[in-house]
Amino acid sequence: MYEGVTVLDFDHSYQWQSFLNEQAVEWIDLSDLPGTKRYCSLETLAVIRRRLGRRRRRGVTLIGSGSYHYVTYLLLAEIETPFSLVLFDYHTDMIESPDESLITCGSWVLKALAELPMLKQVVIVGARSDAAKAIPPAFGPELRRKVSIFGPVTGENAKIILPAVMSRLTTRDVYISVDKDVLDPADAVTDWEQGSMKLDVVTELIRFIASRRTLRGADICGEYPVSPVERYSPAHRAAARINQRANRLLLEAFRSADRSWLPLTS
Repeated sequence: MYEGVTVLDFDHSYQWQSFLNEQAVEWIDLSDLPGTKRYCSLETLAVIRRRLGRRRRRGVTLIGSGSYHYVTYLLLAEIETPFSLVLFDYHTDMIESPDESLITCGSWVLKALAELPMLKQVVIVGARSDAAKAIPPAFGPELRRKVSIFGPVTGENAKIILPAVMSRLTTRDVYISVDKDVLDPADAVTDWEQGSMKLDVVTELIRFIASRRTLRGADICGEYPVSPVERYSPAHRAAARINQRANRLLLEAFRSADRSWLPLTS
């Protein structure tokens, strides 16, 4: 079942999103941890894992900036049944880490495929047109067969994408991860290059998938980073308003799939 919202507070980027005060939200403070933006040591990752393990809610996790998207690896590792990852992202996040002692916001999908036996496949939706080139050449054919990439999604091909995505999903259970950099800049403001998917297309896809599969978890990232100097600036406030609307509508899409949620184990 749908079990509310968990906010991971790495950089206070959600403090300006007042609608979260109206939700059943559990906040986990991670702002005291050094060295977590974009790159994270495996030692610090273990600390994050322990703090996540104490949370009471297992519904939708708000991660913060896309620089912390690697936390999805930990959320996937909790699932104990075979599942598929549906990733809405302008990037594949399948670039090799520069060091074996690090996980990065660009390497976590590769690490998950290599290390999580319950993860049977990854379906990436809305990626840039050359996304497949980001997959390392050394990525073996067995793992490569587990990855499907759907490039830019427009109003013209959105209806074709719906059944195409479903045809690739071979498991009953799915986990959905949304990086708002997949969205058109009118629908989200991030600090990464962005795609052109419309928010209503993403929410429609979420509802479509959830009505036909069982959700084991979900997360949202892609917040605009907070600067103490700029937090009161018109530009920052405008970004917060746009992202708040996107988060609210994405959460409503997940909430509409309430009857499709199951606990992490069965």
